[in-house]
Amino acid sequence: MSWFRRTPGSSSGHWGLGALALALLAVSIVIGSALTPGSSGPASAAPPQLVDGAAGDEPSLSAGAMWYPWAPGPGELGAVPSAFSIDHVLDGRTVKKVVASWGRNEDSPSAPLRSGRAVADDNGQVFVPYDALPSTFTMTATTRLRDGTVLSASFVPLTLNPPSPNRIGIPMARSTDGATSWTTYTAQLVENKWRLNWYRIHRDLIELADGTLLMGAYGQGSIGGVTKEYSLVLESTDGGQTFRQRAAVNAGSRYGTNELGLARTSDGRLIAVMRGSESVPRPPSMPLTVSFSDDDGVTWSPVEPYVPPEGLPNNGVSPKLVLQPNGQLLLAYGRPDNNVVVSRDGTGRTWDTGTVVYSRHPGDDPLRRWMGSSGNMDIIQLSSGASLAFGDTCHNIWWCREYGHDNKIWTRKVEARSAGVGRIDLATKVRTGAARLTGAVVAADARFPEQRLEGAVDGSSEYRAAARFAGDAALTIELDHVYTLDRIGLMLARGEANSARVQVSEDGRRWSRPVLDTGVRTDYAMTYTDIEPVRARYVRINPGSGGAPLTAVTEVELYAADLLTFENDAINEVPRTLTDTRYAFVVDTIIDSYDHSATHMALVDADMGARAGATFPAQRPASTQHVSFGFEGYGYGSGALWDVLGTNADGDEVTAFRLHFAPDWTANAMKVRAWDGDSWVDVGSAGPVPANKTWMTVTIDSTGSSTTVSLNGTVMGTTTLALEEVEEFTGFRAETGLLPEDVGNMEHSYDDVLITPLD
Repeated sequence: MSWFRRTPGSSSGHWGLGALALALLAVSIVIGSALTPGSSGPASAAPPQLVDGAAGDEPSLSAGAMWYPWAPGPGELGAVPSAFSIDHVLDGRTVKKVVASWGRNEDSPSAPLRSGRAVADDNGQVFVPYDALPSTFTMTATTRLRDGTVLSASFVPLTLNPPSPNRIGIPMARSTDGATSWTTYTAQLVENKWRLNWYRIHRDLIELADGTLLMGAYGQGSIGGVTKEYSLVLESTDGGQTFRQRAAVNAGSRYGTNELGLARTSDGRLIAVMRGSESVPRPPSMPLTVSFSDDDGVTWSPVEPYVPPEGLPNNGVSPKLVLQPNGQLLLAYGRPDNNVVVSRDGTGRTWDTGTVVYSRHPGDDPLRRWMGSSGNMDIIQLSSGASLAFGDTCHNIWWCREYGHDNKIWTRKVEARSAGVGRIDLATKVRTGAARLTGAVVAADARFPEQRLEGAVDGSSEYRAAARFAGDAALTIELDHVYTLDRIGLMLARGEANSARVQVSEDGRRWSRPVLDTGVRTDYAMTYTDIEPVRARYVRINPGSGGAPLTAVTEVELYAADLLTFENDAINEVPRTLTDTRYAFVVDTIIDSYDHSATHMALVDADMGARAGATFPAQRPASTQHVSFGFEGYGYGSGALWDVLGTNADGDEVTAFRLHFAPDWTANAMKVRAWDGDSWVDVGSAGPVPANKTWMTVTIDSTGSSTTVSLNGTVMGTTTLALEEVEEFTGFRAETGLLPEDVGNMEHSYDDVLITPLD
């Protein structure tokens, strides 16, 4: 968000003339002053503690922004959301079309079904009403098939009267135009194994490589002489016209279970997470249980209790799973609260960390602690490292009377990021023409426009969101300049045995030996490989040597050594690898990011008692140091402070050079000054002053005796005013303004921070 205050009547994005004049006057006065960088302002509360970001080689989990697809006035019922997302192309970008559905009826077996719905075309950003289906259809399990068809099943099956020839029918809907319009029909359930007393559909639809559909369900009755509730997998071999019974996951176990989340794991198995049966719902919920299948759901491993991360409940309702393109498997469930946990290797064998994404309850005694949000959740894929979780604020029964039944449906962005901080934003660079993809892909098909060269970098792991090859299989990526690459994420054809070799080149003519040879593998998400750092502007993905073809590249990520891009960090979080931060956040709004990318880091300073700041450690301390970065934000306050850091002979980290960078409005130039221990000394300038919200490229090259600052390739000046002698340089620190109270609602932005030894 933008933190400066606009004058009344000023247009969006511009200061009013009076505010601008005052700001320029303040900056001119400060630049001409001799204030020390450490001087303090008026007495105030103690500043917030400095915070370190997580390590760059560790995954991260963060619950970010929350918004509301539906938020009526009190008394309107709405709870138990379901959602699905499908890829489509909007303004040249592959994005998710998201449809959310929720129950408008009381949660009672005798209440007629009534649903509310909303759709958002651009990654769930703005939802509008969606009435393409009757309100009695609940869209409990929905997926997009490889032929482009979107298929959906409703929650409550029908009793066919008369049976024709089967007694149970499943309300279904089919769309051939990207969920714009639908045709409804009834699919018959063939009870080929068991005749249960009743059935419900829950939660997932999965298409296998041979076209077989698997659908989750549950029911109550007798299997093998044992009467209880069973979690079921149904199958269809005719595109959803009829379903048969494939397996009862918990048959033969001591557990009675019902609702199940069903998903593919990163190692190719199926995982089922199931809610425990409750004759009368009361706290605590029954424990969740887990089972795996190695044969696409025909047989299942012994059912085991779900073991949550420390501090999160092992019990709950409405389990839902999603395997992100980056290979992290997420599980959402609730009651109590609304929780998301992650299996970092995507296998579901262990659940490594988790977070509460929503909590609302009227009291802390066992029953009231269990009330508030119904705990019924959904979670869907959004991008490579992010998903959208859905939940409600109140259940559609007595759970929220103390709140006046102020029901809402919320969605919250959950980011489960893989390791690595130097990810290059290939999608944005390709879309803007800064980078280029080449390769012989299959002809365009109007049913799935996301199937194209750009599909290899669009952040989606869906079958059609890929570069699928025709004839000669190879994909070449031409980057905008030479990078030192040290990590590759690669997903080949989804669900198909493939192999690939990756080579690199600086000039597009002379190619390296393979830096990666995948062997034969079947991918459902990306696999990440650390490679020996290698300079490359071109990356080529060829068929591998393992005997399997290369039919598609579904997703590829490239990571650069020594570079902080903030593209693989969670929005609104402290960037990984940064230390001693205050008010430092990863952001993706208000201004476009630097050098054809989506995200950057902002120092947001509205605190008159403390500067915003962050330390950027060098990954390879050395006797010389080159720092380059994109910078924006000179117009907010009195400029930026940059400290060049190093270690002295005693091994202590000290400031070698202290610089002040700000506009000199009189000369219409950006000015850099150095601190000599008592006052600021002019180093040099370069002009003109860029327009507001314009990125600048800054370099700071340091030796033991001098530091040279350049702006957009022009040398501003060199200073020899070293504050301390250093043995090795260890990075740099950025802060907002000269005086803590001189904030001016500053927001300074940094991107593509590169720290290396001087060549």
